[in-house]
Amino acid sequence: MPKILLAALPINGVFTATEAASQLTRLIRAHDRTLANDDVVQIPLVDGGDGTIDFLVTHSLGSFLEVEATGGKGDEVVVPLGFAGEDGKLAVIELARVANVGHIGGGGTTFGIGELIRDSLDEGAFSVLLGHEEPLAADAGLGAVAALGVKFLNAEGWPIVMNQPNVALSDICAVDAAGRSFELLSSRFFVGRAQSAASSAPTRELLAELERLSAIFLRDASIHASTKTLSASAVEFGLRAFLGAEVRDGGELVLEASRVLEAVASGDFETLFLFANDQGQLAASHVQMLLTGSAGQIKHVVVIFSKSLEQGEGALVPSGAVCHSLQDVKLFQAPVLEGASAETIRRDLLMRLEKLVPKLMAARAKPDVTADTTSVPKSSRRNGKREL
Repeated sequence: MPKILLAALPINGVFTATEAASQLTRLIRAHDRTLANDDVVQIPLVDGGDGTIDFLVTHSLGSFLEVEATGGKGDEVVVPLGFAGEDGKLAVIELARVANVGHIGGGGTTFGIGELIRDSLDEGAFSVLLGHEEPLAADAGLGAVAALGVKFLNAEGWPIVMNQPNVALSDICAVDAAGRSFELLSSRFFVGRAQSAASSAPTRELLAELERLSAIFLRDASIHASTKTLSASAVEFGLRAFLGAEVRDGGELVLEASRVLEAVASGDFETLFLFANDQGQLAASHVQMLLTGSAGQIKHVVVIFSKSLEQGEGALVPSGAVCHSLQDVKLFQAPVLEGASAETIRRDLLMRLEKLVPKLMAARAKPDVTADTTSVPKSSRRNGKREL
C-alpha cells in the first residue's frame, strides 16, 4: 500500500509540531503493525522558530554541535548548531536560541548570531538557514555583522563595541565593511521568518534611526540597506545589507530545505494526514506546496482539528479534504473543563486521537473516499467547494 505523509502543526501550550507528529505516528503504527519504518513519513510544520533545528537535522540524518556564544543580554550561553545532511553543507541556526531578550523591541545584542555564523562556516557549511522568531535584541542585526568583521565607528572615529546590550545605534556615525572575509561573501544566507517575526514591526523611532544608518552605509560602503518589511528587532536590516541574506517565509523555506518536496514528487505518497490546532492555524500555503509537489499523486487528504470545527475563523482547507474534530470524538468520561492544565488537555487529546485513528485508517483503505462537507464551516466553502 502507498506510504502515508503525516504533517502536524503545533498545538499551542500542549504539543510542539514535532510532538504532535510523533504522537499521531505512534498511534497509526500501533493500529497497523504491518507498516514498515518508511511507510509513514512525518513532517512537523515548523516555521523557522522552535523545533527547526531538530526537524531538519534529524530528518536529514545530519549532526549537532554545541558552541558558546554571546547571549542577547551580553552573557555567555551554550547553544546548538545544526548541520543538515551527511555532508553538513547547510547549517541551521535558531536566532532566538542566542539573541532572545524576553520581550518585543527589547534592547540587547545580536553579536552571538554572528559568532554562530562564523562557527558554522568554520565547520565547512556553505549555506546557512537562520530561523527567525521574535523577540530578538533590537539592534537591527548590526551586532551579528560586527562579529563577522564589520566595524561601526562613533563621531570620534573609534570602533563601537557591539557585543554589549547597551549599545545605542544613534552613536554610529560611520561604517567600515572591509573586514568581511571572502568566505563570508561567497556563502549563502537565508532568513526563515516565523509567524511571530512576520507579524511584528519596528517602532517609529527605530525605523527613523535605520533610515539614517542606511544613508551612512551607502555613503561609506556603497551598500544599499533596505528598511522595508522589517520585524520588531529589524534583524533583517543588517543581515540583508552586509550578508546579502534572502528573507523568506519560514515554513516554506524549511519544507524546501528538508527536501520533503522531492520525496513527495516521487509519487510514493497517496495519503496526507494533517494534524492542526484550529481553523485559524491551518498552514494552507504549506499544505498547498505538498499537494502541488505531489502532481496529483496524493488523493486522500485528511485534516484533524484538535478543536471543534465551529470554532476559529474557518480558514480554507484543501479541496476534497475530509475534516475531523477531536472534540466530536465521544469519550466515556467527564469533559475537560476550561482552564485545565496542559497535561490534562494533552491526555484528553491523545485518548480522542487514539479512538479516531481506526476510522482514519479504515477510510484510507477505501479508494472512493470523498469529503464530508457537512463538517466544514460555511466560511470555508466557495460555491459548494472547499479551496485552499
